[in-house]
Amino acid sequence: MKTTLSTIKNDLYRVLVKGDADTVQMAHVFFILAVPSLTALFALGQFPI
Repeated sequence: MKTTLSTIKNDLYRVLVKGDADTVQMAHVFFILAVPSLTALFALGQFPI
């Protein structure tokens, strides 16, 4: 669990702060940010047009 959190923290830092991430790190960050936001959008109502 500790290594998983460390990996997520490192991926977020390299993608959002430094900007020099590889494609795997970008995919991790995309899923970390996209899944909760899309869940909230669909739970609260209609998808924005």
